[in-house]
Amino acid sequence: MKRILVLTEVELPSDFPGGQIEHYLGDLARVEMRMTDFEGLKSQFRDVRRGGQIRADALLDYLEPRVRGGYEGFDKIVLVINDDGYVEGGLNFVFGVAKIGGALALVFTKRLRGGEQSLYHLRILKEVLHELGHSFGLDHCTDPKCVMYFSNTIEDTDRKGPGYCQRCMARLRSLLR
Repeated sequence: MKRILVLTEVELPSDFPGGQIEHYLGDLARVEMRMTDFEGLKSQFRDVRRGGQIRADALLDYLEPRVRGGYEGFDKIVLVINDDGYVEGGLNFVFGVAKIGGALALVFTKRLRGGEQSLYHLRILKEVLHELGHSFGLDHCTDPKCVMYFSNTIEDTDRKGPGYCQRCMARLRSLLR
């Protein structure tokens, strides 16, 4: 069973790790969540030319080798960052980034805001599950209801479910067993 650590700057419901993330991962993982502050780290990757956006790809490249091999016994680390991210030369903004098979996933919450608090938390959940899927080895899915579907807009995120489709869940189970 994989162990996942969610480090978050955003106040999330107490059942977010165990009740919500674990629900969609089934018996494949156990999740722990801790509050933290990434301000010092974010300042190193903030691009003032882009209104202060965080260069997500550079932050991921910087942190990935530092968490690989386990962080306090965790297999995967997810950072929920209360900011806006982008990828140089590719995407004007990202909801999150992770490398296929990587140890780390980043989720950026600025563009997930709007609507009721429960909708905001659901969007974060979907992006955490999506980026964890990548870190476990899943690629994007063609099923627009699957959490692994690529979200180009917030509407895409709202349309897809927080769950993995049958094909992605079968692949995930295969990768994690």
